[in-house]
Amino acid sequence: MSEVSQGPSESLATIAVAVVDDHQMVAEGLASLLAGEMDLDVVGTAANVAATMALVEARRPDVLLLDYRLPDGDGVMAASEVLRRWPDTKVVMISALRDEELLGRALAVGCSGFVPKDRGRAEVVAAIRAARRGETFVPKAMISALFGRLRPNNAGGRNELTKREREVLGLLAKGRSTAAMSEDLHLSEHTVRNHVRNILAKLGAHSKLEAVALAAREGLVSLEQPYA
Repeated sequence: MSEVSQGPSESLATIAVAVVDDHQMVAEGLASLLAGEMDLDVVGTAANVAATMALVEARRPDVLLLDYRLPDGDGVMAASEVLRRWPDTKVVMISALRDEELLGRALAVGCSGFVPKDRGRAEVVAAIRAARRGETFVPKAMISALFGRLRPNNAGGRNELTKREREVLGLLAKGRSTAAMSEDLHLSEHTVRNHVRNILAKLGAHSKLEAVALAAREGLVSLEQPYA
């Protein structure tokens, strides 16, 4: 499987995108690049937290591409506030930092993806499309970097996973949201959350991301899209 999503469009619906970077010229340049995609409609740019809030309130984008370093606050705090006020907007964090701790913070507040700034346009576009589908996009290299920092897994926990929990774990590895897994498995969201809690406990993981990393290291899942 290729590292990023294929094709100019994965849906007939146009995705409204807002772009935030602490350098307005960079934001406008990225917006210009994204505007070349047939399924993306760039509805505005901003260069700080205050302008971001005004932009999202006015334009209500489907996906907000949000820089981490901003002059009046950090992107994680901004993402948290955006998601609190406008939960229908998905947030993809971009950063010059390749930091697993920052990645964890971004996902913890509800971001739908994380893309380092040294990645290409295709990966940014793939993250935006994945976010719009309700999935999570994380570069495979960042997941792999977690492996060496993880404690040895409990082999018993692996063996204790039920068939359903393995199905849920496989969907987690694909970045599926709780709502999406509920639809895929024909289960209530409450039941899906219970399965996730059981998986974390059995694998000795503290987060979904850590569970996916542990499971990949143990050969339980493969890190395919959208964890690319």
